[in-house]
Amino acid sequence: MKQEFDPQTITRRSMLVGLGSALMLLPIPSALARAFAKAPKWDSRFELAIRLELPVQEGFRVHRPYVAIWIEDLNGKSLRTVSLWVQTQRRGPRWIPDLRRWYRGEESRAATDGGDLVTTISSATRNAGIYDLVWDGKTDKGAVVTQGEYYVCIEAVREHGSYQLIREKIRVGNKPFNAKYTGNEEIKEASVDFRKRRS
Repeated sequence: MKQEFDPQTITRRSMLVGLGSALMLLPIPSALARAFAKAPKWDSRFELAIRLELPVQEGFRVHRPYVAIWIEDLNGKSLRTVSLWVQTQRRGPRWIPDLRRWYRGEESRAATDGGDLVTTISSATRNAGIYDLVWDGKTDKGAVVTQGEYYVCIEAVREHGSYQLIREKIRVGNKPFNAKYTGNEEIKEASVDFRKRRS
């Protein structure tokens, strides 16, 4: 004998299953779709130029600053050390940890993958002047990052001088932009220029 359908016999679970199936058939709003979509890779036609100026320091026996320039993700994890200007001879290494933020990331990196950027990429400290550097959108391990938001970090410390940090958010995509940042005692001026690749 065929049983009659009774609406009261519908369980809460069967209702939720049916509702979920119906929702899956609806078109996903574009904003939600973009949120679930994977961000595109760094556009290889572009590069990020970083310019900084070290000021002339007045005084007797002025020391040149230790400087680190690197890129962080939004969680503060170091992705790429663009340049590192330190002394690695005599008593020089003892001052490297004074680059507090950069060194914290280097310690973490060395602990996880045995990396040592001090020995592989560091170069001599610099005199006062303007310096240009370029980030190609790759991590220290050579992986290409995705388009999105990052922090440009420029840290400087000088014996008998001061500690300074410039940390500014940027958003890289497929459109050029540039920005200037307020300087300080150790870094007179800094700027970035997201531009078409020069070479």
